[in-house]
Amino acid sequence: MSFLTPAFLFLGLLAIPIILLYMLRLRRQEVMVSSTLLWQKLLRDREANAPWQKLRRNLLLFLQMIILAALVFALARPFFPVPSVVNSSVVVLLDSSASMQATDVMPTRFEAAKEEVRSLIGALGGGNQMTIIQVGQTPMVIAPPTGDKTALRQAVNAAVPENGAADWQAAFALAAGAAQGFENAKILLVSDGGLPAQLPPLPAESVYIPVGTSGENLAITALATRESDAGIQLFASVANQGQVDREALLSISLDGTLFDSRRVNVPRQSTASVTWELPPDTAVIQAQLSNHEGDNLPLDDTAWAVHEGGVSNRALLVTEGNLFLEQVFSVLPGVEAFKAPPDSDLLTADGAVAFDLYVFDGVALPDPLPAADILMIDPPVGAGGDLFTVNAVFSDTVAIRLADTPLLQFVDWRDVNVRAAKDVVAPWAQTLVQAQGGPLIQVGERRGHRLAFINFDLRDSDLPLQIAFPILMANITGWLSPGRAFDAPTGLQPGDPVTIAPGASTTAVSVIKPGKTGWTAEVGEGDVVFAETDQVGLYQVLLRDSTGERPAGSFAVNLFNPAESNIAPAATVQIGQTAVTTEAEGDVGQRELWPPLVAIAFVLLLVEWWVHHRGARLPKIKVRKT
Repeated sequence: MSFLTPAFLFLGLLAIPIILLYMLRLRRQEVMVSSTLLWQKLLRDREANAPWQKLRRNLLLFLQMIILAALVFALARPFFPVPSVVNSSVVVLLDSSASMQATDVMPTRFEAAKEEVRSLIGALGGGNQMTIIQVGQTPMVIAPPTGDKTALRQAVNAAVPENGAADWQAAFALAAGAAQGFENAKILLVSDGGLPAQLPPLPAESVYIPVGTSGENLAITALATRESDAGIQLFASVANQGQVDREALLSISLDGTLFDSRRVNVPRQSTASVTWELPPDTAVIQAQLSNHEGDNLPLDDTAWAVHEGGVSNRALLVTEGNLFLEQVFSVLPGVEAFKAPPDSDLLTADGAVAFDLYVFDGVALPDPLPAADILMIDPPVGAGGDLFTVNAVFSDTVAIRLADTPLLQFVDWRDVNVRAAKDVVAPWAQTLVQAQGGPLIQVGERRGHRLAFINFDLRDSDLPLQIAFPILMANITGWLSPGRAFDAPTGLQPGDPVTIAPGASTTAVSVIKPGKTGWTAEVGEGDVVFAETDQVGLYQVLLRDSTGERPAGSFAVNLFNPAESNIAPAATVQIGQTAVTTEAEGDVGQRELWPPLVAIAFVLLLVEWWVHHRGARLPKIKVRKT
């Protein structure tokens, strides 16, 4: 046994003043006497309390000497040399990817990995330092270089696993930077393997510490819907990553109600696919694997799919008939178009139906205008009220200026000819195409909604015959009513961001996450990016405007990652051109003994307090007689 701080052993000299105090201590005892004949005994007692008397047996002195010895030895930090891979300063890469939640090592691989790191911390020698990097979707240093074992243990205890894949490229970059600050450093990888190929070499000696024992796992690797002639078709795929043929029960729930359950047989190292025909009004689908043995990763046993993917905006074309307009709206993505004549009940208060976009093509405008985004083509003279004014027709329609705006992106206006146009005066609107006689196209926001003007009849121009027409209509319609509030792909995985495009009247966007926790962002000039998709499950999007909150659809995040579902632990990992294995514990580490010594001193201190106040008697336990 050796000591890291042997100078503290000199504190053992404190035993001398403690012994001297006991030698000088008076031991008088009050005694009631009945006669002066007993004064001779009192005189003998005075002689017995003379200083520098011989020490007698004393339990308190014995306990205090043991307490002092335990504290002195603890401060001197005794240790035993033990076999260890930690004989220098180290950088620890702690894998926190989804596969580390496997339960083949109880309670999970990640908890077992944390215990491995705690053992490494305990074997860290004096003068050496450790850096701990948690390797997840975004690797981060959870413990900067330090030799403080308490701080290192606290960092490890606070680490939690993630639900996605790990970014090993970024983690290696962090490890390389941390190792350069140490001389003869080591980089320790505590992981179940599964590192990507072509990782760069590390600038220090690397050691791989494997975690995990079994690769048996069933996983839902795909869940998607598509439109078919018969309706909605659902496709599900189940993979068996283990070495034994498996059978499981695959249950499908539609909008929270069980729809069907099927037995699925999946051969080892193979995949089984199942399809269903779903009702036409299906929105949210959940698939669940159950009644299966040998599955060590519950995270990929459940998957979700959202058929609508978001909310498609409804557009109403109010027109006497315009083939060009009807054709272009029939192919615009994210917009469900309806056609109605000018006298339709859909425009009256009694028969009004909420549409996200109204298109008025050369017809009289209702008063008041609908509370929605509006595109007005060839508005009638005298329309607009206090919002805008439509004046006389002008024929000087040669374009002299085009605004620098995304709404005219890829729009070639050079070959467009317009016979006549209306003079629309809207001071709050931006002119996109300016002719000599007045504006041809204008856009703007008013009263919480977006409005756009095409100030001429499409049939009085050759615009519908130009390639610029569908591009212009797509740009303007996308600005007016961007279709789906978001575009979330079917294979959305943890950590993937989702871009949400709110409408003109939207003031805030809220997302309810799978744990029923909320996220809210105020709407600015651009789109809203939601990046907190770290949980597997269903996310609900809400849009807030002056009238309150309204649902804008849902999207699903699933662990559709074959590399994470393949949980077979690797015996070696490839780093650069080197296959890194577990290093034999031939180096010498240090196992310190001060924690149990401090615990012994604390217990003995409690015993000493009891003896001093109560005497060397055990506490009596009262037994109630029945």
